[in-house]
Order: sequence, then structure tokens, then C-alpha cells
Amino acid sequence: MGKYNVSNRDLILFLGITFGLTAIMGIAMGLAYPTYSVDSFPLTQMYYPALGVMVTLLLNKKWRKELPKNFFLTYLFFALTSIVYLLVKIFGFNQNPNAHLEIWLMIGSFLLIIAYNSDNKETIENFGLKFTKNIRSSTIHILLFVILYLTAIFISSLLAGEVDSVIAPFKSLETWIKVLLLPLSFPFTYIAFFGEEYGWRYFLQPAIQERIGKRRGAIVVGLIWGIWHLPINMFYYSPETSLYSVINQLIVCIGYSVFFGYVYMKTENIWTISMIHFMNNNLGYVLYGANGANIVFTWQSVLVNLLLFSTVYMPFLLTKEYRKSDIDMVETVEDTDEGIEVTKKDILS
Repeated sequence: MGKYNVSNRDLILFLGITFGLTAIMGIAMGLAYPTYSVDSFPLTQMYYPALGVMVTLLLNKKWRKELPKNFFLTYLFFALTSIVYLLVKIFGFNQNPNAHLEIWLMIGSFLLIIAYNSDNKETIENFGLKFTKNIRSSTIHILLFVILYLTAIFISSLLAGEVDSVIAPFKSLETWIKVLLLPLSFPFTYIAFFGEEYGWRYFLQPAIQERIGKRRGAIVVGLIWGIWHLPINMFYYSPETSLYSVINQLIVCIGYSVFFGYVYMKTENIWTISMIHFMNNNLGYVLYGANGANIVFTWQSVLVNLLLFSTVYMPFLLTKEYRKSDIDMVETVEDTDEGIEVTKKDILS
């Protein structure tokens, strides 16, 4: 987490807030399904990890005065009002709040930019929010993800014997225009994708890796991230085959956690990961009209995804970012007769 270490107390508090809120809203989602539309729950759930980070940091007396408070408080306002509006609209008025929440998300994304620019630049950078950090490397890795994403789709189509249907959209000029213009819509919706990545990659990944090492840390973060999706798996992604959906989610999140973790360690830019997450969630819709809802999984499809993610994303565990020592140098302070002596020792991962 940048120059700050995450204590056990703060880690437990973050997980408690994030999963506690997910559990409460998951119960609400279960009560709403299938009587009401639950389309708005997955969007709102994306706010929870960053909300957990910000509340945890605000409750920490040591860090409270150093925070980018305008940014944090603006984010918390939009996250909390979205949650309240969702519950009131569904259970109070029996209406789908999706359209209004999407507009609120766009307003929040705009106002968060203003809050970002009104905060002290040092606090913005200290808490992992600097947009322009390693911008060249960030651009390269976003393009790399798009290539890997399309490669995985192509391999899947080969295995399923459906190459023609997968290639078909790329024969249309309209599709190419939509794909090229897709990143331009990121500034209008980034608040949700940042919501997940500020929790998982900025806060949780370094905290877990510091405790159990980089490779195991990335895998554990993937497991936690996958389990967090449980209510969405059960009531949105695949209500008919929720068990397969949960297993598939764990496979996908572990694979992406390895790649996202690699990119974050490489660029140290949370906006890069947020953009990659955005591209992942929207490319399928732009190309094939896939919205991720009411999918029927089979053990064969889960097995194919296991093969794909093991082949395409897991090899990034072998990159130098994962081979580097978790702490390159640790200062050891010893109280000697001559005074305080500081020595440095190499620590291998």
C-alpha cells in the first residue's frame, strides 16, 4: 500500500466492512430475486471494496490527517447514496433503479475528477491515486490485456468449433469503430471499476503479499475476490447453475488476479487496472452483445475456462515482478554501546 503498511487490525476491518456490506446487500438481492429486477445490485456492489478501504483509513488516527479527504468523502457520498437509493427504489417503490443509478454513476465520476484536482497532490500520490504514473507502461499493458482477452476468446472458439461466429463481428467497420471508441467512455463510468480495484489491488494485494509472498498472495487475493462475487453468481450471473458459476468465478478471478497483480506491480497505477477491468467488462458486450446475466454453465464450459486462464494468465507468475524479493532491503536497528546502529539485510521472497 505505497509507503504505508497495513496492520492486522486494518486488514480485518477492511475485510469486515467489504464482506459485511456484501453479505447484507446479498441478502437483499436474494429477497428481491426473482420478484424484482436485480440488475442494479452488481453495479452497486462494485463500490464496496474502495468504500471498505476509505472507511478503514478514515478510522485510523495515524493516517486520517494525511488522506486525500475531498476525494475520499466524495466517493463515499456517491457510494452510500447509491446503496440507499437502490434499496428504497426496489423495496419501497417496486421499481428498477438501474437507469437512475447509471446517471448517478456518471455524475459521481465527473465530480470525483473535481475532488481529485482539489486535493493536495502529495496526498493523491501517497495513497495510490496519481493518474499519470508510468503512463507509457500503463498504455502498453492495457493493449496487452486486450490482445490476451481476444486470444482467449479465439482459443475458446477453436475448442468449440465456432470460429466463424467469433470472427464475424470483426468483419464489420461498425464493430471496429465501437472497439476503438470504447476507452472514451471510461471517464463516465470509472468510479465503479476504481471501486473494485482500489480495494483489491491497491489495498488488499500488498497487504496479503507482505504476509505470505507475492505469488501466493496474488492467488489468495483471487480467491477472496472470487468469493466476494457469490451473491452475483447466485442471483444474476447464473441463477440456474450457480454452483458451476461460483467455481468458474474462482477460476476467472484467480487468473485475472495474477495478471492484474502483475500489471499493478509493474505500473503502480490503480487507474491502469481500473481501465483493464473496464475493458474486460465491456468488450464482450461491444463485440457479441454479452451482458453476463443468466448464463447457463456446464462442467465442460468451466473446464474450458480453467484451461484458458491457466494458459493465458497464470504464466505471469513467472515474470520478474513475482520473482523480485518482497522486501528488497530491511533496516535492522540495534542498540549498541556506541549508539544506534542501522544495518541492511537482503530478504528473499
